[in-house]
Amino acid sequence: MKTVDKYNLALQSGQRFDAMESLFIARELVSVETAVYEKKYPEFRGRSLVPKKGLPEGATFASYTEQDEYGSARIISSGADDLPRAEVSRAETLVQIYTVGNSYSYTTMELKKAAFARQSLDAAKAMAARRIMEQKIDFLLQTGDAAYSMKGLLNQTGTNTYVVPNGALGSPLWTQKTSDEILTDLNGMANAASNATNGIEYPDKMVLPIAQYDLISQKPRSSTSDTTVKEFFLGNSPTIKEIVPWWPCKTAGALGVTRAVTYRMDLEALWFYMPQEFQPMAPQLRNLEYIIPCTADFGGVHVRLPKSITYADGI
Repeated sequence: MKTVDKYNLALQSGQRFDAMESLFIARELVSVETAVYEKKYPEFRGRSLVPKKGLPEGATFASYTEQDEYGSARIISSGADDLPRAEVSRAETLVQIYTVGNSYSYTTMELKKAAFARQSLDAAKAMAARRIMEQKIDFLLQTGDAAYSMKGLLNQTGTNTYVVPNGALGSPLWTQKTSDEILTDLNGMANAASNATNGIEYPDKMVLPIAQYDLISQKPRSSTSDTTVKEFFLGNSPTIKEIVPWWPCKTAGALGVTRAVTYRMDLEALWFYMPQEFQPMAPQLRNLEYIIPCTADFGGVHVRLPKSITYADGI
């Protein structure tokens, strides 16, 4: 069904304007919706840090299976009948998809005035609804929602921990460390996953608090070098391909300290579900205003391979 037809049907019951005004309202709301999708917004970084896994629109649940192999083999004698077995265990995880919602509205007086003056409706309310919805999705990508047992990128469980050591000045903070000491931390964070998994997992992305990102982007590798700590690390790390700043890392660690994250940016390791993006619905007449509900569907960040992630707090 076309959007104009959808709006016309919604306006037919209880419509207090004449036919021309009803048509004006429907067309204007279509124009507003078009403007919302055409406008460019600053990127909320969460979407660029976690890959999105496809899911049909309307899905209320999703599931994925984790598989583990175990068993043994040994040297056997001729005619042996007690060969050790190889087994496979599978565990299914069921994920609920939640609806995120907000709304915007136009009063009947606003619509009357716009129709009388043949002026376009102000699309600012609709644009604000979309931006605020996107901001909420970004928050959910950060740390999820504890009330719904939803996790984000920054608070997963079963992950690796790199314990940040003190530098020569007795502090783990990078502001109190030399370039060499910071490089030790960067390499320790990058190597933690491969050490924990015997070389199976190698991260390719590192996310830092903004202040720490700025520090390594400006701090010289040494007093005789024109290369920064960041440039030197990326130029020599066999696995880390990108370092990015993200403001929620400032307080994401235990007890509100800074948290750095390294992980493998791959759908095999982690993803988020979002079967429906921001979508305004047909307007609803309530007393003297038309309410336009807006929804999106989101299912949280899921990590199939938690040992692919390493957290480092207090840098």
